[in-house]
Amino acid sequence: MEIKKLHVVYFSPTGTTQSILRTIAKSFETEFDEYDITDHNCKDIQLKFESDNFVIFGFPVYSGRVPKTFLDRLCGIKGHSTLTALVATYGNREYDDALLEMQKLVKENGFLPVGAATVVTEHSVIRSVATGRPDASDMKFIEEFCAKLKNKVASITPETIFAELYVPGKEPYRRYMELPMAPITSVSCTACGLCVKKCPVGAINTKSPRKTDKEKCIGCMRCVRLCPQEARYLSKIKRAAGEFYLSKAKQIRKEPEMFL
Repeated sequence: MEIKKLHVVYFSPTGTTQSILRTIAKSFETEFDEYDITDHNCKDIQLKFESDNFVIFGFPVYSGRVPKTFLDRLCGIKGHSTLTALVATYGNREYDDALLEMQKLVKENGFLPVGAATVVTEHSVIRSVATGRPDASDMKFIEEFCAKLKNKVASITPETIFAELYVPGKEPYRRYMELPMAPITSVSCTACGLCVKKCPVGAINTKSPRKTDKEKCIGCMRCVRLCPQEARYLSKIKRAAGEFYLSKAKQIRKEPEMFL
């Protein structure tokens, strides 16, 4: 199939998923449109893609699921028998039912999944888990995935009968857990407002940026990564709890996987 236009759509609070999606898109050696739907002002986004487009979706895995914030925004993104690939990034624990959940949703929205991959990245909350990933071995995997995905897309014709793309997962999905990981703010905060602007769910108080709505916060750590003063961080208690919960993930090395 000749792709008239390539698009990447992603939710990437800490920028890792964004980097991987860009690498994959660049491998197609064509211009592509990029839709970063992480910011809070994207909550009502509306996009429509045609049958001669190819869309690559990327997202981090939260508690073995697709982030609810991303799912909500995907409701406004529609395809018209549009070919798509799915890329899930996760911090070396498990991706559980995330790919299956994502596959079912995009199909309902008019897309035809023809490929999927999972890529291990440094954990967004406890950065001592999978530190330095994706590494050279992971990048080699991504290169191989891109080559095979390009070949598969090129082999598709109007007469192609699409078989269900196999991805792991089961229903009912793993219970979605919103972990209580709201960061706190130190006295070095200058109230510059960057965290307010960039928070995916609008959880940081506009008038008083040192205050975070714990009920809204999804623990994505975007504010921690972006703060120019390094004024936002996890409390020692929350960090210790996260370290304990992910202790097994530190002892093993999960490898990326592809499904074509």
